[in-house]
Amino acid sequence: MVLISFSGSLIPPITAKPLTPENFKEYGGVISPEHQVNSEKANANYGTAIKIPKVTPVINDYKNSKSGSGTANLNIFRCSRPDHLLTQTGDDWKYIATVLERHPFTTQTFLPLGQEDDICYLVIVAKANSLIEIPDSLDIEAFVCRGNQSVTYGVGVWHAPMVAISDHSIDFAVLVHESGVPEEDTQECGYNPGFEINFKM
Repeated sequence: MVLISFSGSLIPPITAKPLTPENFKEYGGVISPEHQVNSEKANANYGTAIKIPKVTPVINDYKNSKSGSGTANLNIFRCSRPDHLLTQTGDDWKYIATVLERHPFTTQTFLPLGQEDDICYLVIVAKANSLIEIPDSLDIEAFVCRGNQSVTYGVGVWHAPMVAISDHSIDFAVLVHESGVPEEDTQECGYNPGFEINFKM
């Protein structure tokens, strides 16, 4: 459901930074073994594994929706690089973002399947304007993510649809709660023209 459309021409270019649990925590959560393996943990499976508990939030808030309930679903997204929105100059890349969306009653977790630790996708998030609950165009951040990192968008956090930047398609397992009511499950804001995200591979 599209709520409103904006011009992105007044949004200054945004430089994407490497994703870490620390720099993303106000937007949701990150599963990144490289960063979390030395955090609080416990032995598991009779000493053949370690368990790092509660690394990312999983929240169902559909009790506050009109429908009153949503089910947990595990979906697969096969994402291809959006070459029509990308340009490259040497090692520098530019992506033009044209939409932000949110899921007002659920977290959404993207878990890349079978990927190495190369940079392979881009995450774009925005804080909400506190008065009217639309994205704050002056408070947008972007992150470059490796194939061994997963990301969770918090309940109601504005974000771009998944942006694969690898030269091959990427499969994600996606954990989300859904009611099947379009305006409850996803809300969107469009940008025409879009706004610029700069990053390096």
